[in-house]
Amino acid sequence: MHPLPLALSGSWMRGGALVVAFFSLLAGAEVFTNGVEWLGLRLGISESATGSILAAMGTALPETTIPVIAILQGGTAAEHVGVGAILGAPFMLATLAMFLVGASVLYFRDRRLNDDEVHFAGHSTRRDLSFFLVGYTLAFAAALTPHVISVAIAVVLVALYLAYLYFTLKAGELGEEGDLDDLHLGMFLERFLARVGWDPRGHGENPHFVLVALQTLGALALIVLGARLFVNEVEWLSESVLGAPTPVVALLIAPVATELPETFNSVLWLSRDKDTLALNNITGAMAFQGTLPVTLGILFTSWDLDLVWRTPGFLNAASVVLAVVAALFVFYRARRTNGTLAPAPFLVGGLFYLAFIALTVYFVFGTGLLAASG
Repeated sequence: MHPLPLALSGSWMRGGALVVAFFSLLAGAEVFTNGVEWLGLRLGISESATGSILAAMGTALPETTIPVIAILQGGTAAEHVGVGAILGAPFMLATLAMFLVGASVLYFRDRRLNDDEVHFAGHSTRRDLSFFLVGYTLAFAAALTPHVISVAIAVVLVALYLAYLYFTLKAGELGEEGDLDDLHLGMFLERFLARVGWDPRGHGENPHFVLVALQTLGALALIVLGARLFVNEVEWLSESVLGAPTPVVALLIAPVATELPETFNSVLWLSRDKDTLALNNITGAMAFQGTLPVTLGILFTSWDLDLVWRTPGFLNAASVVLAVVAALFVFYRARRTNGTLAPAPFLVGGLFYLAFIALTVYFVFGTGLLAASG
């Protein structure tokens, strides 16, 4: 057979895998958002903590596994992937994900009770952003200090996230069960269990904890598998088709794929007027990404955040600076309100994201440094 049809067939298969991965993320996010709300209620956790801890940490698994695998694999290219995935996730959350919060509120405003305003728990949002800003700034400082000090910073970052968990679990009031949608997959499981002789109680009123846990874990597995497949296919598309270097794939493209669960979850919650869950899902992920994953980078990679212009490490440093500035903007506006914000502060994140894309394009095509390093 001629090699051209084989190549085209392979491309169609890779493209089909990309579509399957995308819809796996969508389906997993829909089922996970429903399950994690019920799980938070069953565990007696506040609504803000459900978004900040359960949803954020659960959907953070895909992007967290990438640097772990890259570090274990070893090699220069793998280190590029590891550092890029660690830095790209908080950058994407602070810029593009925040932009999508504002854009979603505008898009769904005709069907929302809150119209075009974001109603959120001010204390929990400010807490999340505070821990992110402190942790991520310390992580940046670790790249500019001697090894002994950077190790001490890594220990502080772990302690910082433990403190974040403590204050998050301690604060807040329980969400109301009446505000929750019926457990999506519970109805099918209950019918099956009823046929085999076990009644797990009324589905909509009080779904059994086992059903809640099964749905949440199953959706989480679907998210992880979909995200991993999505990353693989996006890397193939960028390297084999677009010719993008490895650092760019890791820093810009891969985090977009792995952070899709947080983004989809928040969009779904915003469409249902669950603004606290939507926003704390993102800010909670930021608090996590700005403390624990960066610790891996500090301890097990070269942690190249170079302030010298026209060097590959400068792009890493620029992503940190832009993420901190974007988060500071939302934090400043959140401090000046009682829990209500217009979409504008969130939309600003899109400008920071576009600025970084422009900088990345310049480095790839203007300097050639990243192409050489990829």
